Amino acid sequence: MPLTLPAVPNALGNIRNVFTSGLLSLQGLTNPLNLSHKQKVIVILIDGLGAEQIMQRSGHAPWLNSLLSKKSISVCGFPATTSANIASFATGDSPGQHGLVGHRVWDRKHDEQINLLVGWNERTDPRVWQPRQTVSERALALGLQCNVVAASEYRDTGYTEATMREANFIAANSWQEKLEAARAIVNSKQQSLTYLYIPELDKFGHQNGWSSSGWAAMLEELDAMLRSFCEQVPKDTGVVITADHGMIETSKPRQLVLDDSYDKSGSVQFVGGDTRVNYVYLDDIGAVDQVVADLEPFSYAFDAVRTEEAIAANWFGEVLQPARDRLPELMLLAKSDFTLYHSKYFKSRSFDMIAHHGSLSPAEIRVPLIRIGF
Repeated sequence: MPLTLPAVPNALGNIRNVFTSGLLSLQGLTNPLNLSHKQKVIVILIDGLGAEQIMQRSGHAPWLNSLLSKKSISVCGFPATTSANIASFATGDSPGQHGLVGHRVWDRKHDEQINLLVGWNERTDPRVWQPRQTVSERALALGLQCNVVAASEYRDTGYTEATMREANFIAANSWQEKLEAARAIVNSKQQSLTYLYIPELDKFGHQNGWSSSGWAAMLEELDAMLRSFCEQVPKDTGVVITADHGMIETSKPRQLVLDDSYDKSGSVQFVGGDTRVNYVYLDDIGAVDQVVADLEPFSYAFDAVRTEEAIAANWFGEVLQPARDRLPELMLLAKSDFTLYHSKYFKSRSFDMIAHHGSLSPAEIRVPLIRIGF
């Protein structure tokens, strides 16, 4: 089976420009999104709400869908997963620069697997694993207020420390509480940049699918609430609505358990990443071709990519040494609606998930970039 390098859009990773543009807007400076000068900027990030999902469920999101156009759709970074993309959003950097390169990676220094979203421990200091200056830190250095409006459970996490350092954390658990907090911010006289995080659609989608009636009902409620909020923001305020990735649904027959093929060579040390993009860590880089050959019977379901070729093709942006040390030797990118597993390394609940993300399909990487008031 030949190793292939799928084509990627030129805009891959443009989510990194969103929060940075919000900060530059407050300063009245030119920015990648061409946002006009505002006194207050609110960026609402809806985890897992891809542009394709909005369009396919347009009857449940009439307001959001009405605002979608070629200019209001962007592309998240690779891999299409939260840990990499919100870190890019929060720093303005590519995954290769900030180092949070995937969902689950192998820490070669400590010989252990690390979940970069929720698996931080005493050996993963957020300021070491993500040493780049955050947009929130830049705002503070300029004397500007930067707020995070999110559920209280995220206040003291390692990931929050890695991505939203020094920000003013406002705990709000329901959508109503979050939007009330945002209203208080935009009605104040203080110049500010605010990040408002909505994770519920992603969580529900993983468990029940984004084509489910329950997901549609949630989207319909959120669409109405966002419309009401945005129609009342003052003229000195701009709002951006975006997402970190989209989703694709699968079914049990499309779940491929690759244990035997992975284990055949004896060279696979760990399989991480996501169900839609497996990160394959080897104890011998020279074994890549053999591992790929062992996986040949399932090659209809994925593209096998040498990570060094993806780096050369700029999938991760500029890749600094810490990120290079965390990346695998080989990646398997799921095609169509397949998902890929090694049962030793993937938790049982991942087999029960209906919606997934991580790979390069339009449903996973195309995200809304809706600007209101600019």
